[in-house]
Amino acid sequence: MSTSAKLRKLLLSAGLAAALTGTATVAADAAPAKPRQSQARAEAVFSNRVANFNVCNPCRWPNPRHQINQIADEIIKYRPQVIALEEICVGETRRLRDVLADRGYRYYVAHGSVDSTARNCFPYGSSYGNAILSAAPLTNKVNRPYPDGGSEPRGYVAADTTVAGKKVRVFATHLAQAGQSKVRAKQVDQLLGSVGGYQDAIVLGDFNADPKYSEMQPMWNQFRDADPACGPSRNRPPCQPTANASPYRKKFDYIFLRKTGTLSAPSLGVHDNYSDHDLVHADLSSG
Repeated sequence: MSTSAKLRKLLLSAGLAAALTGTATVAADAAPAKPRQSQARAEAVFSNRVANFNVCNPCRWPNPRHQINQIADEIIKYRPQVIALEEICVGETRRLRDVLADRGYRYYVAHGSVDSTARNCFPYGSSYGNAILSAAPLTNKVNRPYPDGGSEPRGYVAADTTVAGKKVRVFATHLAQAGQSKVRAKQVDQLLGSVGGYQDAIVLGDFNADPKYSEMQPMWNQFRDADPACGPSRNRPPCQPTANASPYRKKFDYIFLRKTGTLSAPSLGVHDNYSDHDLVHADLSSG
């Protein structure tokens, strides 16, 4: 189901459809808040852990502020060095960063806005898309909407950071919803064109596509998933599904590592939560 369809269903049930109005803004990232001294004993993040999480924008209703705490709970539970988030707004991302800081976890933020809509972001402004949170500074940030987003605007955000003591280029993306294979194929081509020659690129995201879908083949030509059971001919168990999709749960959420790179994933996890997507993480090693 598309984000807008899921949102309409929830809004109708909550009687909030008329509440979504506002003006569009696209805001830049601000400096991360410093953890409060009372939280100095918070457990350290795993410096080699990366994760992906589609936070389910419609799940914000009827209490958007509660969902920020839910997202923070998931991040603190698994404590990744880097996490990519889909279906999140700039204002929500900033508030999430501050909530994490209040609980002793300092994250830097790169946001990739692809849509200006108060409908998806009320009451946190109107810039909606993807985000990268990193415990190490993020530099050389790039935000690119796809020229053809399909039924909803889609895109990717990228930045340089450090994982497992190694400088890497991280890409976070969200491809067109199910039923738009040709659109996703064009988006994959654009994404790979930007990934280019980054040897240790890490590509995170909700691809809305099973591993066996034809539009995924260009990704498999250059990358492998952190889950070794998943691949172009393997989309059922032991390949772990990550999303609630009809008629059965599917593998939509990926942590892609360059085949020719120096990073490997000795361990990983797929974690159920409040969202319609599981949080997925991988612990990486270099060399």
